[in-house]
Amino acid sequence: MTFFSVTAIGQIESALYPNFDNLYCKYSFKYGPDWVVVNGLEDGLTQMARSSSGGTFSQSMYSSGTFARPCVWNFPIDLCLKSTNAFGWPQLVVCVYGLDDIGRDVVRGYGAVRIPMVAGRHTLYIPTVVPLATSPFNHILSWATGRVPEYLDPNFVAQSKGREVTRVKSQGAIKVVLDIAIKDIDKFGIIVSKQ
Repeated sequence: MTFFSVTAIGQIESALYPNFDNLYCKYSFKYGPDWVVVNGLEDGLTQMARSSSGGTFSQSMYSSGTFARPCVWNFPIDLCLKSTNAFGWPQLVVCVYGLDDIGRDVVRGYGAVRIPMVAGRHTLYIPTVVPLATSPFNHILSWATGRVPEYLDPNFVAQSKGREVTRVKSQGAIKVVLDIAIKDIDKFGIIVSKQ
């Protein structure tokens, strides 16, 4: 065997954005140069959804007492990759968009999470951020034109280079449920815990 494989099957389940509605999500997988897609889609776009009429979005980070209704997508994810080393382990990158008061698409959040290195079912909560204007003038210009700051490359949140100079604000989170299958990784000397 000259490679190991990682399969991720699941769904982008929901999002919690207390102040926003009519949201949709673009997702993509970012991975290192030695990784190759065997099967499945590397990126996708969910349907637009409104906040549900009930339910909760459970995670200890939301135990502050603020209740908001989740925006439910239940959008399927299915991807199988192979590689010869663990460098550039795959990450799921998400960008949430929504409509502003006059119906324009605006960014509501960017986030990224590494695919778990342990086989099994995983529930992941991806906190999302939005970039802030770099100066008071840009802030006023953004307000006047209705165009909020955006990243040129949504994959920017999945890398470390250059992120230290950006100003961001935490805003919302996404719930993802993934079933992970890993095959032949131990033959490459990579040991993962069994949790």
